[in-house]
Amino acid sequence: MKIGTITCSYYMRIYGYKKPENFVWGDMTARYRAEFTREDFLQLAGEIRALGYDGIEIWEPTFSHLVYSEEDAKAMGQQLRDMGFRAVVYCIGGWTPQDVSTVEPAYRFARALGAHVVTGCMAGEGIGDLLAEMERCGKAYGVKYAIENHPAPNLESPEEIAKTIAPFETIGANLDTGIYNSQGYDLLAAAQVLKGRIYHVHLKDTFTGGEDCFPLGQGNAPLGALIRQLKEDGYPEMLSVEFEYNGDPTTGLKESMDFIQNALA
Repeated sequence: MKIGTITCSYYMRIYGYKKPENFVWGDMTARYRAEFTREDFLQLAGEIRALGYDGIEIWEPTFSHLVYSEEDAKAMGQQLRDMGFRAVVYCIGGWTPQDVSTVEPAYRFARALGAHVVTGCMAGEGIGDLLAEMERCGKAYGVKYAIENHPAPNLESPEEIAKTIAPFETIGANLDTGIYNSQGYDLLAAAQVLKGRIYHVHLKDTFTGGEDCFPLGQGNAPLGALIRQLKEDGYPEMLSVEFEYNGDPTTGLKESMDFIQNALA
């Protein structure tokens, strides 16, 4: 089982870890694509590796198929392997019915990086053509897509995600533990509903009914039990720590790594 990281605190890195007033998500992603250089990304990756993580989930605006070529991606994938990363996942954020034409470029880029999983949420309606294209490209490029549970009108409940992915081979689930726990879902039951079709996990700790995120083990999500359950089930993919924090996430990421290691012991 690979232990990786994607942290929302790094979304704020370009702002000095402080969310600006009048924050607009689209403006922030545009700034990353325009200003966050290849060297900036490698520095970030080095910091993640130094914390002991051997997998990395690349958030698209930090090293994007909208900016870089497949040859750039191949070179980056090799550098990440040279740094000691055993697994790479590519997070595109999410897709809607209008994104059919973006699937193939994203999958080709992911393959060039050495990633065999792409993650993101997905609209809950009108996605038949999108799913068909994802399955076609998934088979053509050896890439799986893991649908992250996000609140409606995205695909949300484990049951509707399971129903959506059932006809497909290369489309599965990305279990976001923090979102389900915040919403009051039974996390262990959700994992059972999706058993065998979980292609990625976002490990995030929250309190039920709350919005804040905490280092793993400091909220009330049953993450230790989930990690042990996934281990017993032979889950082969990445556990990706997601830590949303208004500040430098380093300490919380180290604490989260310690929690995972203890749970796996």
